[in-house]
Amino acid sequence: MTMREGLRGGTAGRPVRDRAYFLDLLGDSHTGLGRHEAAIEAFREAAEGFRAQGAQCSHALCLFKIADCYLSLDEPWHAIGYLEACLPLLRDLGLTRHEMLARNQLDACQAELAGAHLLGEGRAGPQPRQDAAGPPQRPRWFQPPGQQKHCRRPTRVRPISLIRRVLDDENMY
Repeated sequence: MTMREGLRGGTAGRPVRDRAYFLDLLGDSHTGLGRHEAAIEAFREAAEGFRAQGAQCSHALCLFKIADCYLSLDEPWHAIGYLEACLPLLRDLGLTRHEMLARNQLDACQAELAGAHLLGEGRAGPQPRQDAAGPPQRPRWFQPPGQQKHCRRPTRVRPISLIRRVLDDENMY
């Protein structure tokens, strides 16, 4: 086997790692366009690809992005599992900013689900304060109906047709 054959294991001679990378970009594009279900699917495939390659940082960030998409869909019960999965990876990788964001989102999800009595067995979550006066605090990710969600971080939106063409083009090389 030559060096060129060893580096190029994907379809049409593309490196295998490119597929996960482009799926991650596709997920970012879907997220930027508000297509969160499609973004989740792209991020899931990208996360699997990165995990198979041993790319722990990219894998952890894809899990974080999946959780963020579920929060945008107001589905914290789905986001919790992804946040719990990415937190130890982010901590081990030393990604303290993302770890802090994930921890805050996880705490908000647990508080929301505990308040609704939806927190499952074995997940203690934060307990509501007995001395708190007034209405309960809403999590940071909560978006009242009719208001546009503000992005927490800048995202670059890539043309989805371009990314799909790269993923589907068998004659690229």
